[in-house]
Amino acid sequence: MKFSIASAAIVVLGQSASTLAWVGPMPMRPATATRSPATALRMASDDFCVAVLGDLHIDPRKMEDYETGRAQWLPIIDEAKEAHGNVALCSLGDLGESKNCDHNPNNPSELFAGTTICHETASDFLGSFGVPYEVIGGNHDLEGIDEFSTDAENLDLFLNAHGKPSPNFIREIADKTL
Repeated sequence: MKFSIASAAIVVLGQSASTLAWVGPMPMRPATATRSPATALRMASDDFCVAVLGDLHIDPRKMEDYETGRAQWLPIIDEAKEAHGNVALCSLGDLGESKNCDHNPNNPSELFAGTTICHETASDFLGSFGVPYEVIGGNHDLEGIDEFSTDAENLDLFLNAHGKPSPNFIREIADKTL
């Protein structure tokens, strides 16, 4: 069984130069052949698409940038939903910006990352893709140090905001497990 990677350049959705959609399994094709990510999604019913978003570092003052990136993903996700429906999204954590984002007028030095508003904003954004999503907690996701007295309290908020029963996850997509 062979897997292919479809790449979508979305700098605004992460700190890296690209974000990946994992599309597989697919038949091997000659190295000289080219295929657009949208064409790569025309697959059999046991195929799947996983959109992987890295280090969003959401800044609520710049949401239009995230919406631009989301708009680049939606055609890939929508085609996969129509072709086979086996679609999910996984965020690699670091959901919020690790600096003050003018989000709390009562505490102008509070970091945005890890706060209630950070996780609510991230949950709304990730949910707006229209497919199930998971979050792998990053090192900045429990930085709500001004809001929470313990990491356990911060983790509870993280889990509740994203509708997660535990910090780890397993998700079946088609006959595959992510």
